[in-house]
Amino acid sequence: MNKIKYLIIDDDHIFSKWLKTNIDDIFPEFEHISSRVDTLGGLMDIHRNQPDLVFLDQYIDGLSGFDVLDLMKQQPKIIMISSESIDKTKLDEYPNVIGFIDKPIDLEKLKAMLNKNGLIV
Repeated sequence: MNKIKYLIIDDDHIFSKWLKTNIDDIFPEFEHISSRVDTLGGLMDIHRNQPDLVFLDQYIDGLSGFDVLDLMKQQPKIIMISSESIDKTKLDEYPNVIGFIDKPIDLEKLKAMLNKNGLIV
């Protein structure tokens, strides 16, 4: 089975490290590409590395998460994350967005979302 390549785009270093550590511990079939604190760097990583999954913070310095979605040429699966409320109905406009999770992330909710979308069994 091929590893599922993932990328984190979030300006909170502590959260990104926590998320990476937990994903690496819980999902050995996942391969971390990078964690980016800036949206433009994240867009470049998406273009260069073509991840299967991106964890995308909605509120980040530079472009918003929705701006990133609008600018992506590739369409990896996206899990939108935020500690603030967002317009969840707008997520329906992006077929590659598989869900939204509030920070702090509930790992059981993450597992259920990944399972529902065929990324884990």
